[in-house]
Amino acid sequence: MQRRQFLGLLGFLATPFDLLAANRKPTPEDQEGPFYPVAPIPLRSNLVRINKGLIGQPMALVGRVLNRQGQPLPNLKVEIWQCDGRGVYEHPLQDGRENFDANFDGFGAQLTNEQGYYQFTTLFPVPYTGRPPHIHVKLLQNNQTLLTTQLYLEGNTGNSWFSSQRNPLQIAPKKAANGTLRAEFTFIV
Repeated sequence: MQRRQFLGLLGFLATPFDLLAANRKPTPEDQEGPFYPVAPIPLRSNLVRINKGLIGQPMALVGRVLNRQGQPLPNLKVEIWQCDGRGVYEHPLQDGRENFDANFDGFGAQLTNEQGYYQFTTLFPVPYTGRPPHIHVKLLQNNQTLLTTQLYLEGNTGNSWFSSQRNPLQIAPKKAANGTLRAEFTFIV
């Protein structure tokens, strides 16, 4: 095989990989759940009001929002909501709502920066009756929902028939150098 033929073949073989890289698989959707906040979700990235007396362990949730071509999506609204360290939501339909931890805000939102980055201080998710630990997420652009999903702890997506569909929605919190927990997730929309 001559050098020119070899380079032509190499270029042909590389083309599908370039196409795949430029067309990333979108983040799967998951249910909104019954406890989406009824009050407007404020722009706040820190959901931990007071560390002292907080039930649960604070955790940083950081990452990016990219389009299918890998380009960052700036000024996209990222909403999160989750239960407190006892497994109670700040929601009028939640049984035991009066026991919600006053040291935790339960929900917040942030706009992605120019590089598509977002960052929250929230809680390490805990399970509650019938549900594996998770954090709800909604991505909006100009008040239009682009994605509603949930993030699960690695290896703990539940035992339901659709738990395998949650595999791409896993986070793996790790201890950072300063001792705090940190989980990362990149959303593709």
